[in-house]
Amino acid sequence: MKRGKRIGDLIPLPVVAFILGALVVGAVTAYVAGDDVRAERNEALRTDQVYSSRITSLLDGLFHKTDIMEAMIIAGNGELSEKTFVDLARSLSDGAGIRAIQYLPDGVVRYVYPLEGNEPTVGSDIFENPERREDALLALETRQITLSGPYVLNQGGFGLVARNPIFLTDGDGRETFWGFTVIVLDLPAALDPVMFSDLEDKGYRFELYTEGEGGEHLTIASSDTLPEDDPVSYTVSVPNHDWTLGIAPESGWVNGGKVLATVAAGLVISALLAVVIGQMQVKRRFLHDLANTDELTGLHNRRWFAEEIGRWCDGPREVPFSLFYLDLDGFKAVNDTLGHKLGDELLVQVADRFRTVCGDAGVLARVGGDEFVVAVSGISGDSAQEFADRLQQALEEPVVLEGRAWTIGVSVGVAAYPDDGCDYDSLIRAADDSMYAEKRAAKGSSQAG
Repeated sequence: MKRGKRIGDLIPLPVVAFILGALVVGAVTAYVAGDDVRAERNEALRTDQVYSSRITSLLDGLFHKTDIMEAMIIAGNGELSEKTFVDLARSLSDGAGIRAIQYLPDGVVRYVYPLEGNEPTVGSDIFENPERREDALLALETRQITLSGPYVLNQGGFGLVARNPIFLTDGDGRETFWGFTVIVLDLPAALDPVMFSDLEDKGYRFELYTEGEGGEHLTIASSDTLPEDDPVSYTVSVPNHDWTLGIAPESGWVNGGKVLATVAAGLVISALLAVVIGQMQVKRRFLHDLANTDELTGLHNRRWFAEEIGRWCDGPREVPFSLFYLDLDGFKAVNDTLGHKLGDELLVQVADRFRTVCGDAGVLARVGGDEFVVAVSGISGDSAQEFADRLQQALEEPVVLEGRAWTIGVSVGVAAYPDDGCDYDSLIRAADDSMYAEKRAAKGSSQAG
């Protein structure tokens, strides 16, 4: 009986091994490339979020410069002399990107700084301007800062107008609308502190854009070449508008050199397949750690903390614990005065102090720019308050930055499981409410004093 031929009889085993090895290498290469793309996109999204937060924080600081003028107007029962306005506006307009500051009782421009070049705006009524009336009425209705623009400027760039509505309260507690304080920004000059150049140094192309009033696409700021290779996008929070920051690597999402190296190594010797798989596992663990760690302070991040508290809440037996929400007091002054770099150094020092207080007793994470959270098992009531006091005492010693001492405080909100909530969302919300209540109480105490 004639035996059937085996595949090894038809094709030499070295060729079979090469083909099988090539198939394995091809599958592994495809997986590695896809994993790299996912990792690159996750990293790009985190970077996008960081820069979007910087933009939001910067604009919020610029918009709320008018709060100082609002306080003086309220203190003066609705009156502010032109000299006082000019002196105040001059101090507020320190820095790039501020085109003008305006004083509008009843919506009519009475004062503007600088006056030179802005003379035509004096005496204009915002409510009689059909292009501005809608945004002004929105500010009046919501009692919040509203934006108009960006508007394309003849000299290039954009103008952005922020209107802060002001209300006066009479002796009977009735509120009446007084008018607006307005700040006009030049874009992209006002965004210079965001340091988009660092984003380009990291190898990203970027575009910050929004939709104009006529529905057109407006590029507010961008790299020399716009990101075209399926950029990741993140929404920038600005009052009554949506801005978007899109970024993508200049060299593309796929690392071609790494792909070629993987293919070459796999074809030279199939044994390297085990090494490649080992490298993938290491890389996966690294990405997991990266996704759960705050890059600046080395603490856990919001994602890790939420999952950990979820495990605590879902445990087989109900063990009480306390969750603390920490928000720094005075950090913005340091950041505005010394810049983001030293602001970051301050956050690192603060994180180290909180880490010392927590020790092995609890878990600590950074969940926002100057916000931290702590969870400690087995404490509540007085013992939780004692722990909160220790966290506040950790910042009693000034933080030294470039030889200068800065006093930083922290407001601490406390929530207890299960009394204040049985899951992460309810506990973090209760702790956040408690923290803001403490801030309001401290503010009221300082004002009363």
